[in-house]
Amino acid sequence: METYYQPPSAVALKKLILYCLFIGNIVGIVWIWWTYSNYYILNPGGGDIYIALGRIAGLISEYFILVQLVLIGRVMWIERLYGFDKLNRLHRWIGYSIGGTLLAHPILLTIGYAESYGVSFWAQLSDFLANRDGVFLAYFALMIFALVILLSLPFNRKNLRYETWYFIHLLMYVAIGLALNHQLGTADLIQTGPLYYWYALNFIVFGAVLLYRFVRPLARFAWHRFTVTRVVQENKDTWSLYVNGRHLEKFAFEAGQYANLNILAKGMWFTHPFSLSAPYDGASLRFSIKNAGDYTSKIQHVQPGTRVIIDGPLGRFVARNAVRDKYLFIAGGIGITPIRAMIEPLAAQQKDVVLLYTAKTEHDLVFWQELEDIKKQYGTLTIHYVLSAPTTAGHETGRLDKNKIIRLVPDFYEREAFLCGPTTMMEAMAQHLKELGFPKKHIHYEKFSF
Repeated sequence: METYYQPPSAVALKKLILYCLFIGNIVGIVWIWWTYSNYYILNPGGGDIYIALGRIAGLISEYFILVQLVLIGRVMWIERLYGFDKLNRLHRWIGYSIGGTLLAHPILLTIGYAESYGVSFWAQLSDFLANRDGVFLAYFALMIFALVILLSLPFNRKNLRYETWYFIHLLMYVAIGLALNHQLGTADLIQTGPLYYWYALNFIVFGAVLLYRFVRPLARFAWHRFTVTRVVQENKDTWSLYVNGRHLEKFAFEAGQYANLNILAKGMWFTHPFSLSAPYDGASLRFSIKNAGDYTSKIQHVQPGTRVIIDGPLGRFVARNAVRDKYLFIAGGIGITPIRAMIEPLAAQQKDVVLLYTAKTEHDLVFWQELEDIKKQYGTLTIHYVLSAPTTAGHETGRLDKNKIIRLVPDFYEREAFLCGPTTMMEAMAQHLKELGFPKKHIHYEKFSF
C-alpha cells in the first residue's frame, strides 16, 4: 500500500506560498480599487465615498467567496497541510463574516448614487433593479447567499438534515455565477488588465474545485472501479462496507484517514464522509458506519456489486503526526473506527499503546474481538473499556473523567493523545487533558460535523 509523506520543510514552504498568494491577491484587489475608484476616493462629497466603499465591498466579497470555494473544494494538497477540521472551521467563520460585505456592497452603492442624483434610497434601488444590467440577478444571488449563511448559523444548522444542508449549499454555485456575471466588465473591472486578472482568478479557483471535487474522484472511480463486495454487521447498529477494485495497492491512505463516499444505489447518491476502519489487507478497503438514521440506516441494505465513488483519502488524524513514541487513544462509540485502523500497525511495530474505549453497554462496543486479538498477538496494547451502564464483566463503569485517566493511564503525560467520538466527547476529553497539564500540541482530533 502506497502512502505519502511531506517533510516539515515542504509543509512550511507550501504554507508560505499559500499565505503569499492570499495576501498578494488582497493587495492586488486594493490596488485595482485605488487605481480605478481614485476619483470617488479623493472626492468624497455628494455620495462618492459611498460609491467607492461599495465597490471595494463587492470586490472583497467576491474574493472571499472564492477563498470559501478553495477551503471546501477538497483540494487535496491544501487539506493535507491543515486538515478538514481547521479548513471547515475557517470556512464557517469566513461565511459568517462576509455576510456584512455582501450586504454593504448594494447598500453603499445605493446610498452613494441616491445622494449623487438627489433621489431617495428606495427610488435609486428601484432604478438599479429595473434598469441596470445584471443587478436583478445579482440581487437574486444575494438572497441565496443570505439564505445559506442564515441556515448555517449553529442554532439552525443543528436542526437540518445533512442532505438538506448539502442541497442548499449546491445553490451557492448558482449564486456565485450570477454574482460574477454582474461584476465582470463593470466599475473597477471595466479596464482590460483588472478584467483579465479577475477572469484568471476565477478560472483558477473554479478549475481547482472542478478538478479535485469532480474530475479526480470520477477518474479514480474509472481507474479503480470501486465495488462493494460484502456488507458485514459488526454489532446491533453498526455495519461495515468492504470495497474491492482494481489496483487498490495504488490507493494511498494512512490508517486514521477517511474518505467521502457516493454509494451508487437508489436514494444514496449524497456524498458522506466515513472513516477507513482497518489498514489495507491486500484485498479490500473497509468503511464502518453506525446507523444514526436517514442515510446511514440504508447501509445494511447495500447489495454486493454496488459501485462506489471514493473521494479521498482525507484527514490528518494519523499516527505520523505524533511526536512522542507512546500512544493514548480515547474512543467514544463509533469513534473507534479510525482508531481501530491506527492501533494495529502501531502494535505490529511494538509501540506502547493504551486504548480507553467508552460506550454505553458491552453490546455497543465495536471491533472488541479484533482489538482483543491484536492485544493477544502483539502484547503491546492495553485496553480499558469504560461503560456508562452497569456491567458484570469487570469493566470500568461511569463516565471517563480526569480521575479515571490518571488511574488507568498513570504515564498519560508521556504519551501522544488521539481522540475520536462525538464532538462533545472529544472536546470534554481534550479539556480534561489540558486541565491535567497535558500539552495541547500532543492532542489530536478532527471534527466532521457539517
